[in-house]
Amino acid sequence: MSSDQSTAGEPPDNAPARPDLDESGPKKRFEQANAWIGTLVGVVALGLSVHNLLALQREPAVDVALPHIVRVAQGKDTWLYIQPTLSTRVKTDRVEVITQIDLQLRPTRAGTERPAAFFWDETGSYSYSASAHQLTYQRVADPSPLLVSQSTPQQPLLLLNAVRWNFAEGRYEGELVFRRASGRKSLRKSFCLTISKNAVETMRSAGQYQHHDFRNDVPGSDPEKTGCYVLSPV
Repeated sequence: MSSDQSTAGEPPDNAPARPDLDESGPKKRFEQANAWIGTLVGVVALGLSVHNLLALQREPAVDVALPHIVRVAQGKDTWLYIQPTLSTRVKTDRVEVITQIDLQLRPTRAGTERPAAFFWDETGSYSYSASAHQLTYQRVADPSPLLVSQSTPQQPLLLLNAVRWNFAEGRYEGELVFRRASGRKSLRKSFCLTISKNAVETMRSAGQYQHHDFRNDVPGSDPEKTGCYVLSPV
């Protein structure tokens, strides 16, 4: 047998190569798909990270809620005690700083008396004596900035003072103004307060240092006074 002749069962050297059962095509496509998926996941994760970072840098949107009770005392001056709640539902690393709080009260009847400008005189607290059934006010601090964030809502008891001004009978429209250190537009919260003839006489006889409760949730109130603070019947 010639040395050039192929061994039995083996293809000659010059025979065409048989196609291999190569799976590199599907495998390559699978690897490419995995690479694209990994890239897409990374892009989405980056986008979420940027979104969260921007969200944490947002200015907090502060909400103001008013209580159901305000208290009024008047003699030479008029003192209005109110405890608003300042909060934000926005998750952010930034805080809002309230530097000043004012109150404007305007009588709705023209020509009755001049509008009243109340300033934030001090911050206080109440203590209750069960034996005497009496609520007592204590001064706590001078007016100072309030820091509001999602984790630190504020509920200060404010004493607002209108110097040499007293209520007369009638309805008043009030607006609390919260001024911000950021220079952004002030927060404003409106309410109404109705002073009856009986309320005027009660406050006048009690004097400067006895406060009286006014509520905005008294059942059976005159429909025109619904939602307004009126002298509490209890």
